[in-house]
Amino acid sequence: MRGVVWSSAPISISNNIVLFSHPIADDRLVREVLDRKHAIEFSVHGLSHWQRVERNGLFLATREGGDPEVISLFALFHDSQRINDYTDPDHGARGGILASEFHASGRLPIADEQLQVLIFACTHHTDSILHDDTTVQCCWDGDRLDLTRIGVTPDPGMLNTESARRVAETMDYSEIENSISPVTRDQE
Repeated sequence: MRGVVWSSAPISISNNIVLFSHPIADDRLVREVLDRKHAIEFSVHGLSHWQRVERNGLFLATREGGDPEVISLFALFHDSQRINDYTDPDHGARGGILASEFHASGRLPIADEQLQVLIFACTHHTDSILHDDTTVQCCWDGDRLDLTRIGVTPDPGMLNTESARRVAETMDYSEIENSISPVTRDQE
């Protein structure tokens, strides 16, 4: 495919900033979101979690559909405003508000419809289980498939997509871990 760079993992760059697989979450945006993140040392909801959520969500999108830009941005914003790793029921809504602020200032170049899906997905990712929008499904399932980081096995009944349920039922993440996600970047 023309204008596509294939990337199987996030790319490390200077100052410990990591680019996500999708170019919508570029270095500048990641840095700005990290600058607005609450300082939780060693958070299980931090940058490495965001990267795995993106990887999982983009993997699901290749099989189920969904908007890769919104999925990547969900991964970046959904837990970015947590004030702790425990009880923080409004963190998703704060992440959606931050995304809205970035959009209003021109730093988040997505359509208004995409922004609305992003805000909804962030706001409700911990208080809702199932949804009929494929993009929201990929966002939420991408997040839930990373519960293994805290020793929790994802419950297939709490997942929206067939692809995510299959991973949870088998606990075989190898297809996700070995997947090569298309990243649309213009090359010379």
